[in-house]
Amino acid sequence: MKLGTLQIALATIGALVVSGSSLAQEIPEVVIEVPHVEKSKQPGHMGPAPALSIVYKVSYADLNLATHTGAVALEARIKDSATRACQQLATLFPTTVEGETPCVQGAMKNAMEQAKKAIAAAEKAKT
Repeated sequence: MKLGTLQIALATIGALVVSGSSLAQEIPEVVIEVPHVEKSKQPGHMGPAPALSIVYKVSYADLNLATHTGAVALEARIKDSATRACQQLATLFPTTVEGETPCVQGAMKNAMEQAKKAIAAAEKAKT
């Protein structure tokens, strides 16, 4: 492959990566992640480590986040999904260890940060 062809190919790949990441940001959803952590059975291990996570995606495409009603509805969806994800994790992995923060509260914390950003953007776009 000639140098010019390689540069064009790399530029095309770079453009696809940039456009792909910008498309991902336009999806109106909040991601809820619940990690599965087991107690370490190995001597000298530094404590529990996440083995896998259960991830739920909560869409808000049908909500107007610029309104109080829309924001409250999104928070309710997040809490419901976090609760279901934690219940699913407890069913699949009964040996899961809860960290310093209980499962539902921990799952909601990051998701609500995402939701607050989306709500602020919707309110800004409204004005």
